[in-house]
Amino acid sequence: MSGFLGFSLAASLIVTAGADDFSTTNRNCLSRFWLAAAQTNRPITVLSFGDSMADSYQSASFAVISFMVARFGITGYSFNNYGNETLPNFTNSAYNYAGPSPYWFNDAYQIYGGGGLWWESQSNPNGVYSDKLGVFWVSQPDGGSFTFSVSTAGGPWTTMLTLNSYSPTLIGNFTNVVVAPDFHRVRVDGIAGMSFIVGPQLMLQHGGGVHVAFMDKGGLDLGSVTNVPLAVREPILAGLAPDLLIWAMKEDGSVSTSNRLIECENWWSNAVPACDVLYIGTPYVAADTNPATAVTMSQNRLVRQTAVTYHRAYCDLMTPSVSWPWMNSQGYMLDDVHENYAGGQFLGHMMWNDMGFFALGAPQTLALQIMGQTLQLQFPTSTGIWYTLQTSANLVNWQTITSAAGTGQNTSTNVSFVPPTGFFRLQLDPN
Repeated sequence: MSGFLGFSLAASLIVTAGADDFSTTNRNCLSRFWLAAAQTNRPITVLSFGDSMADSYQSASFAVISFMVARFGITGYSFNNYGNETLPNFTNSAYNYAGPSPYWFNDAYQIYGGGGLWWESQSNPNGVYSDKLGVFWVSQPDGGSFTFSVSTAGGPWTTMLTLNSYSPTLIGNFTNVVVAPDFHRVRVDGIAGMSFIVGPQLMLQHGGGVHVAFMDKGGLDLGSVTNVPLAVREPILAGLAPDLLIWAMKEDGSVSTSNRLIECENWWSNAVPACDVLYIGTPYVAADTNPATAVTMSQNRLVRQTAVTYHRAYCDLMTPSVSWPWMNSQGYMLDDVHENYAGGQFLGHMMWNDMGFFALGAPQTLALQIMGQTLQLQFPTSTGIWYTLQTSANLVNWQTITSAAGTGQNTSTNVSFVPPTGFFRLQLDPN
């Protein structure tokens, strides 16, 4: 006798013979992320990576990460600002550096001797509740030294570390300090030379929740990403150690794009072997209404093939969004390329359900108890999920026993059972 638990998801595209397949695929390639999300003694780190399609305020990636935060809670922030919790502030010879460059592919910061840079939380002037505080930076030929300081509960700045930012070649770095859990702010101050700062980290090491990270830059292309040496990219990504990387970019679908995606795959695999990657098949843009200027299908064809080749998950957001005119008619478009907040929420909900994320954090157990020739099956439920209990004699043909919306209560069902063999599974669907 065996019990099975899984969730089923509707395909987003019906493919005819000989047609391109743009459908969602490799959902099972997110298993390491699911295992991480099931743990309650540590945060799960989710990284949104890409151009303006991955932005931290209205994109589909932003929406999905926000849904995860609503489900699990927040446990920290790294890199670009999200929710106005890591707003940069400057003094003296410290500047925002508009990337990309060989140093880094997103915006970053430069500080010189006497310059200061710190990050503030809009929601709490005392900072972010955290116990692991760090900074990412690039050592380089113009580098010198800088200090890393911490303010606790709105108190004065305390210097924790003095760090070296000089190297004859470009090298990525990450360091951190562990302190007692409290509300903290972090700051860097230049001593000598130029220090190139990529971003902060403030997170709580223990307990469940989402550690949010955004590496997004409007107009970014993969050539600018791979132009940054691996000696910079690998240590910084390894320091972040994401459990899930969500990739969302507008590219041209060319051979060079394919080669750069492969370069990125090698980067991710070497820096964080345990990280799962989810590629997004981006929606149509206005240029796709003219066959002579259409680019989205060729890009998604290439990206999906990369996902299949490297056993990565791929979520199709192109086919379900119908067309750019349809999205625009629904009030989902900000301009010819970008979705507005409502559009990002629409696509985010689509991805949330299509990838099975609706079941994150929900109970997923099926208990079986034999009572003579009666079998009692029990399972807990959550609201917002539809539960279908099925049985099979051969693991091929399945019959439904019960199907109902979850109530948040335990469900118990008795069925007649003739030993010795039978199979049961619990199927979860978005309600």
